[in-house]
Amino acid sequence: MHPDSRDDLQAIVDRELRQLPAPRAPQTLLPRVMAAVDAWARRPWYARAWFTWPLGWQAASVGALILVIYATWHPPAPPASVVAATSAGRALWDALILPLLPYVAAVVILMCLACAAVGVALNYVLLERAEQR
Repeated sequence: MHPDSRDDLQAIVDRELRQLPAPRAPQTLLPRVMAAVDAWARRPWYARAWFTWPLGWQAASVGALILVIYATWHPPAPPASVVAATSAGRALWDALILPLLPYVAAVVILMCLACAAVGVALNYVLLERAEQR
């Protein structure tokens, strides 16, 4: 039997597929699904959605969130030792690192260009010779 057109082939395949028996679920599927649903329902309150938490814990979490936001926007003043250490670090940066930074950047750029040149040379030597053979 050779179908003449695509529609005939689709009709034949559809008819054959409809004659197949319906697939059956394994016998263990329902107990496993019920166990998963039961485990999901027995989760502790803190593992559930926030809207299902007890009202006291919801209020406490909102309060903690407000405190975190406030502390982020209004940080406390740092102690004098931190200010002194920061000032010392800034002085070291200005005296030692900042004057050398352009030279370090130039060396990094030159090394990148050297790596690119070596890559082009290897590409030419290895791949061009392989294409010529």
